[in-house]
Amino acid sequence: MTQAELATKTGIRPATINEMYHELIERVNLDYLARICKVLDCEVHDILQYIPKD
Repeated sequence: MTQAELATKTGIRPATINEMYHELIERVNLDYLARICKVLDCEVHDILQYIPKD
């Protein structure tokens, strides 16, 4: 699925999807996360990974 398709299916701005993809966001919108999981039929842990800062 392309970023554009994901944006269309979730109703999230393409620019926001792109920023998420390139890890340029500092905060995660929980509503957006829920929409993405619904469209991708996955769980949060399938798309997020916790990496502690040293």
